[in-house]
Amino acid sequence: MMFNPLMPDLSKLKNEDIEQKITDLMKKYSIASRSGQGTVCQQISVILESLKEEQRKRYESANKKMQEQNKNLDDYIQIDD
Repeated sequence: MMFNPLMPDLSKLKNEDIEQKITDLMKKYSIASRSGQGTVCQQISVILESLKEEQRKRYESANKKMQEQNKNLDDYIQIDD
């Protein structure tokens, strides 16, 4: 993944904001691609990758928390054979 020094700190954005930015940039990428703006597409791709990486990290973190909670629930659930 390439680094863009002009990108804001993505960890401060809400999940909904990240999703909205991804949607908006995908639309802009499509327009730039149809217009033959390869350089613009590359720049958008870098930003999209950063946003998707942040989104992936959040999903993994949420999934890990859920697994830990489920693991803790197993201590309370007893099934008699």
